[in-house]
Amino acid sequence: MAITVIPADWPAAAELASVVETAVVRLDLADRLVDCTLIGDAVMADDRAWFHLGESGGCWRLTLWFHPDQVLRDMPDRGAHASARDWTLGPAPRSLPPIEVDDFSAPNAQRFVYQQLQLADDVMSGRIEPGTVPPSLVEAFQEAWLVTVDGRLQRQGLPHLSPGERRAIFLRRFGPAGILTPRHWSIFNALWSGDVATQVEVLARARLLPPLDRLRRP
Repeated sequence: MAITVIPADWPAAAELASVVETAVVRLDLADRLVDCTLIGDAVMADDRAWFHLGESGGCWRLTLWFHPDQVLRDMPDRGAHASARDWTLGPAPRSLPPIEVDDFSAPNAQRFVYQQLQLADDVMSGRIEPGTVPPSLVEAFQEAWLVTVDGRLQRQGLPHLSPGERRAIFLRRFGPAGILTPRHWSIFNALWSGDVATQVEVLARARLLPPLDRLRRP
């Protein structure tokens, strides 16, 4: 399988490519995924990424966009758990030192890469069909589905976000849209444990969570 990291001169490009190569084998994707391009050019650190999948004759090509902080060791203002830095009309945020190869974190990179490749596998296998998700539920469904992804990775003994880390993300996403009640946390637990596992089931639970679209209403 061809693995490309952009920019090619990124100090940790070889280390990240090695993580991807191992993950593809452990997730049993080598017979379908023939090309993987990782583009580290997202504007702001975030625990979300996005990808594009293309298919021809049963062979899939994945392009993944992400912020480099996702695969770096945690330190002030940098790393997978760095707080997002909002730019306002005031002074621009201070520049961070250039990334060095020693800044690369294999554990953070593994958790990120396995999550994204498992999500890509869900699309390739037809486990989820993103185009059928109602537009008003896309963000809530994505967040809920990622809980199931990390839960599955844990049960397989593969790198994953811990339940506590995933709960913190769940709270950060849905908390501003409404108070999270015990019912909402029971949904989280069902997503994590695999009791809720299909797209239909996850969509039904996403409808019961605080609506994220209200955060964008004027």
